[in-house]
Amino acid sequence: MKSYLFFTKEGFTFDNNNKEIENMQILGMANGIDVLEAFRSFKINQPYLKDFAFKEVVAVQTVGDVIMNLEL
Repeated sequence: MKSYLFFTKEGFTFDNNNKEIENMQILGMANGIDVLEAFRSFKINQPYLKDFAFKEVVAVQTVGDVIMNLEL
C-alpha cells in the first residue's frame, strides 16, 4: 500500500499580530493501492471534513520522511 498526504490551498490563518495570511491546510493522511483508493479511505475516516467547504484537495504520495511528486 502507498501512503498519501491530503491538503488544500484554500483557507487562511492569522499571525501573532492577528494579520490574516493565506496558507495550505493539511487535512490528513490515508493509505491505498493508488491515490483514488486512498482518497476514498480518507473521506470515510475523516467524516468531520464534510462540515467544511473545501473544493480543491491535493494529494502527494509519501515515502517515509520524504514527499514524492511534490508540485506546487
